[in-house]
Amino acid sequence: MFNINTRKVDDESYVELAKKWDIKKWVESDGQVRWYGCRRGYRHNQGTSKCSLTKGLGNPPCELENLADAIKFIMRECEKAGLFCELQEGTLLGAVKFNKVLPWERDADITFLTANYTAFKNLMRPKLIEQGYSLTTYDTSVRCCLEGRQTGGQFLIGTPSFTIEMYGQYMMESEILAARGQPSTKINFAGEWVNVVRNPGLYARNRYGPNHFRHAEHWRDAGSATGWVFYRPSHFTKCPTPGHSACLDQYPADGNIQFSDYTTL
Repeated sequence: MFNINTRKVDDESYVELAKKWDIKKWVESDGQVRWYGCRRGYRHNQGTSKCSLTKGLGNPPCELENLADAIKFIMRECEKAGLFCELQEGTLLGAVKFNKVLPWERDADITFLTANYTAFKNLMRPKLIEQGYSLTTYDTSVRCCLEGRQTGGQFLIGTPSFTIEMYGQYMMESEILAARGQPSTKINFAGEWVNVVRNPGLYARNRYGPNHFRHAEHWRDAGSATGWVFYRPSHFTKCPTPGHSACLDQYPADGNIQFSDYTTL
């Protein structure tokens, strides 16, 4: 019988090593995660406000986690206040495929009930500012009427590296279910259960086509004129920095294991 006394090493001790090899997320065998670079909330990362987002490279894990934090904060505050908000578009697709933000994401999408527009604006502005985010409102985007209800409405929420786009809908499934006394549909997103449409997998298939479980980079990086097109998955863009650990073209454009913390590749 023997014992091993493992010396605890602080995150700060690895800062220079992380800089040398451009490491943003360090996962140890016992599950401990060390964050470097642009990750918010860590003293040893102060002074690094954002990391670059480059076509052909997966986004730095610290930026993906920062975006996930912002999305979860909004969804959490909506639920606490009784406002109806749901993940939408590529943000929902990331939740369906990876239970987190897409590794090549460029923005985020959340939909809300138009009737909640004023309540969201008044409630969320001070909360967002307190978190270091910005809120841009578009009051004239609210229109009347569709089936006797207000429709439209738009917010843009700014984070240091991403914009979260929020568009209003005159009717939402979460609201319908609540009126029936039924719980809303939820999906695991970055470790938190958040509201989505019913059958989110079917929604993603109808929105992006039958190949939605395969991968294609963001429509802007793929050269599309609009995001309202079906997926055209084939292979990832040629990496601009060959040999970098974030090169997307080293991975198959299908499956999710290669983008998890623990991979067999």
